[in-house]
Amino acid sequence: MRKQLWIEGLATFFLCCATLLATTPITVAAILCALIYMGSAISGAHYNPAVTLGFLLRGRIGRRSALAYVGVQFAAALGAALVVGLLTGHDMEKTKDAVAALSDSVFAGALATSIVEFLGTFLLAFVILMVASSRLTAGNSYFGIAIAMTMLGVYGTFGEFNPFLNPAVAMASSLHGLASSLFSDADGFAAFAKEVILAAKDAPRVALDIFCQLLGGAAAAGAFRMLFPGDR
Repeated sequence: MRKQLWIEGLATFFLCCATLLATTPITVAAILCALIYMGSAISGAHYNPAVTLGFLLRGRIGRRSALAYVGVQFAAALGAALVVGLLTGHDMEKTKDAVAALSDSVFAGALATSIVEFLGTFLLAFVILMVASSRLTAGNSYFGIAIAMTMLGVYGTFGEFNPFLNPAVAMASSLHGLASSLFSDADGFAAFAKEVILAAKDAPRVALDIFCQLLGGAAAAGAFRMLFPGDR
């Protein structure tokens, strides 16, 4: 189990770093593809709590293992937020703009982004279950490419909504500003205090996004079991 958790943690860390730093979705998809081929034979290459939930409901992972996977994935996301915050530094101008917008509703546009997070995560998780867990596709060598292309396609289709499709990545993104304030060259305490306020305000929206992502993973497992009841 230790090897599986190390792989899940390392891969989730680099996936979160790529998502926060990369300038194009192609870069994220390329790294994801490599990470999937790297870890699939060891941990199953989930790297995503929503995917782990799908595998749990699919019956391909036990509850204790699933909880351990999710814990490691979120810990890796926190580590990625800290490292990326150190690398990029704190953007005071961006923080000032965000503080100025504190009076705006955190749920503005939430319906559209929630639908996108659900649909995108559903499709990603369903493709993963089909190419990486089904007896119909057992032994294939294209699973990594299929999963990476699905993510790239979802980003290309719904890019204007900035979907995360992954609760760990969503958490890393939400904590990035807070983590970067720890390395601020200016008044570190003031920067940290402002980021705490912003993180607290955004927390309900982040929680909603994560809920929709997990719901998408659960729905993918449900759809798989309905379509292929004999595939256990």
